Amino acid sequence: MNGDISFDSNDLQTYSPATDTGIITNVIDHTDGPDLVMGLYGLADADGSSIPSITSPSKPIALAGAIKGSSQADLDSRIDTFKGYFTGKNKNLDIAYGSGTRRYVATAGTPRVQRKPRSYIALFQVPITSTTPYGLDTSSTALFATHNNSTVASFTETPTVLGNAPYQLPIFTITIDAVTGAGDYVMISNDNNNQEIMIYGMGLEAGDVIVIDCVERVVTLNGTEIDYSGTFLELEPGANSITYTDGFTTRTVDVAASYTKRWL
Repeated sequence: MNGDISFDSNDLQTYSPATDTGIITNVIDHTDGPDLVMGLYGLADADGSSIPSITSPSKPIALAGAIKGSSQADLDSRIDTFKGYFTGKNKNLDIAYGSGTRRYVATAGTPRVQRKPRSYIALFQVPITSTTPYGLDTSSTALFATHNNSTVASFTETPTVLGNAPYQLPIFTITIDAVTGAGDYVMISNDNNNQEIMIYGMGLEAGDVIVIDCVERVVTLNGTEIDYSGTFLELEPGANSITYTDGFTTRTVDVAASYTKRWL
């Protein structure tokens, strides 16, 4: 395989023709879709079945290649260092893909290393499980242009959402610059599927910052986790309609939204 690969920021493509040493990763099988778990139920008194739910808990990834040393002692040292790269869990596996990088949050199984006889070469295989079933971009993308100093009680944006996973997960940041009135709530709605999430009864005032994180499924007010009503938004790829609403008499707010594209 060509291109950069790293696990937990450790380079897995270090071979140098000048010294004929380093790591050569020539197999990285990550282009299959994630594992699927389906709840399959037979229909009562009829042929056929129903699938009420489908989930994707993980994605298996195969990694393989060779380690080349300049001597037996050098190869031994390289093998020890290599195996130490794969400790811990939920580490970033970054793979060059297209014109960018595809990231998986991954945990490695036990590396299997086999020495080639009468040489300073060892072959390796590392089983990896991505606990996020989709590949991720390494940077976020604006969902829509930030509404700075907005004074309207409601507005709708119609972004085209990219990525090819079944749904994308946005993060909304609402900064209250000034506010009057007793209608103490803010709400974000997904008009495509009627999902909505509301924050109310928090005594919102100027200077407050609300973050609705649909990735981690938490809502914070000035950095402290708070309760909410409704459900976190899941945006299907393609055309979407997102509506912001609040209940204040007057307001000046900044509303920003972003997402990190997810890929099968």
